[in-house]
Amino acid sequence: MRRLRRFLFWLIALDLLATTLFWGVTRFMDEARGIQGGTGVVFYTDNERDAAARIAKAVNLLKAGKLDRLYMVGGHRPQEGWLGSQEMALIAARGSGLGGRISADVESRDTISGLKNLARDAYTRAPGELVFVSNCMQLVRAKAIYNMQPEHQPRVLGACPPGDLNPIDIWRRAHYEAAAWILLVLPEKWQDTVLDRLRGADEAARETEDAG
Repeated sequence: MRRLRRFLFWLIALDLLATTLFWGVTRFMDEARGIQGGTGVVFYTDNERDAAARIAKAVNLLKAGKLDRLYMVGGHRPQEGWLGSQEMALIAARGSGLGGRISADVESRDTISGLKNLARDAYTRAPGELVFVSNCMQLVRAKAIYNMQPEHQPRVLGACPPGDLNPIDIWRRAHYEAAAWILLVLPEKWQDTVLDRLRGADEAARETEDAG
């Protein structure tokens, strides 16, 4: 029993240490000072507070002339009748008054599909530079996924809001990212299966078939 307690103690200690180190290192992902134009790619999240922070960061960069336009990606939930990226684009447009420079990818449902669409979209790549706007921890994964795409741009910057310093939120985000990295290394077919399960796509497909 003593060995088990010792094992659990060190497991928790190492987990907290790894979380702290990961959080600390990802602080350097914010490159807002070096941004001098291009497209701000804002990643969808269903966390309202996090989404508001991402939108505010992107809109401020747009108003300051550091970005030419904004492009929202992710959050396509057909089974719920929800287009997360479009909703974020509308919020950003209403808040900034610059709706003509804000658009959305209404097909991507997650980070992976959003980045694949982004790499294929010549219109989005036209300004020459991309700036990913998201949680600092997600930016590490987003850049890695984007760089895997055959048509990716060689230079991508990152911008992230200050974020909440709540230790529980930091721990949750770090472990969410750990799970997302595990998903990323799975074969593409397995990735689709897992994402379908998480997003309820299988159930939506069955409902459509039943209705037909």
